[in-house]
Amino acid sequence: MNGGIIPRNYYFLGAITIDQNATASRQPVTKVLAGYSNAEYQAFFDNYDYQTMLSGGDLALFANTRMALMMHTAIVSPSKVYAPLPSEPIPAIGEIEAQTVLGKLSLDDYLINPQSYIQAIAISHKGKVVFERYPGMKPTDSHLWASTAKPVTALLIEHLIDAGKLDQNMTYGEYVPDFCGTAWEHIKIIDLMNMASGLNVGENDVTRHDPHSVMARLYHSEFGSPDPITNKVETTRTIMKTAAKICEPGTQFDYSSVITQSLVILIEEVTGKRFSDVADEQIFSHMSLENDIQINLSCADSLELGHGFLSSRLRDLMHFGMLYTPSWKKISDKQVVSDAALHRIQKELPSHEAFMSGYDGPRFMANLGDYVISNNRQWDAVFPDGDMMKLGYMSQGLYVSPGKDLVIAYFSTNTDIGPNQAYMRPIVESGLFDK
Repeated sequence: MNGGIIPRNYYFLGAITIDQNATASRQPVTKVLAGYSNAEYQAFFDNYDYQTMLSGGDLALFANTRMALMMHTAIVSPSKVYAPLPSEPIPAIGEIEAQTVLGKLSLDDYLINPQSYIQAIAISHKGKVVFERYPGMKPTDSHLWASTAKPVTALLIEHLIDAGKLDQNMTYGEYVPDFCGTAWEHIKIIDLMNMASGLNVGENDVTRHDPHSVMARLYHSEFGSPDPITNKVETTRTIMKTAAKICEPGTQFDYSSVITQSLVILIEEVTGKRFSDVADEQIFSHMSLENDIQINLSCADSLELGHGFLSSRLRDLMHFGMLYTPSWKKISDKQVVSDAALHRIQKELPSHEAFMSGYDGPRFMANLGDYVISNNRQWDAVFPDGDMMKLGYMSQGLYVSPGKDLVIAYFSTNTDIGPNQAYMRPIVESGLFDK
């Protein structure tokens, strides 16, 4: 097949869909730099669907920098003249070592290793770019954030709380009345922010591919595919309303993009505006952006996919992270992350027990190689020093250290567990950023 496209050749092992060809045909990330022929473009379009995208193979490598071609897209254009950050490289960052699935490697060696599949990394410290590499994309390419986008949705909720328009201790049904009578009705907003809904909406390697799961049904809907059970294209609301309670809300961390989409609906319900318009008004219009922010829409109902289908240049992801640091003044005309919001993220944490009781808590902590207090408010990890980390599918990442005024952002196309995260804490604790 042209361009090494992954054929649709799957079999089921229990509830897990296995792609037999995902590892057999993997183009190097440098293929993005080399470019694609017209025949390759067409072959990718012909094969683009939920399963092939989540395989993390050649199609995902192509699509991750071209999401505006693959799905309807809301464009948030820069409102201000771009002001580049000063660059003061610190070469010693590249010498930092970490134990990875590829062995113990320096960051420099890891970035050039063809099996890392990392496409770009950028690090800012005190408002200056101190490290930047693009082994698998152009600096001008926009790339899918995946779940690294979830803090955007969370930050809009923080704004509504700060403005007194939303009480995090009130329930979903009180703000979104058409969910009264469903399992969502009595769940507090804070429990949705903390991915502790108590519903059967968890997202993991099993549920992403189980056709009966709420999570897989949502992805099928977003990609415009018929539900594998009903053979109908269902809307987000219809799928959400089939969720059932499995434990008490607030007691267990169960990661889920369904929950983040419930918050997108909540934002639109409270504001009466489109998600992208609120994001522009409250966040992006205040920022120095290199280029457009792209937000993809669900094929089923045109709901904007705040859980992960957002794309931008790497520096703009880094700039978003800087909003949580003392250097926010370098990239924004106002303090977008309030002191109160940052306090809630760093200090008002769920218990470590709730974090570790679900599927992802132990996995996140192991991959990050350090003690994590808990997830919180759509961030995957909050460390004892107040640093925050958000991971994205296919190994995207955003690490923010407000205390060190440090941000690490990276893009990748690798579904393997934990290859890039291993460098985060060694970079932070290297001593290079202690002054």
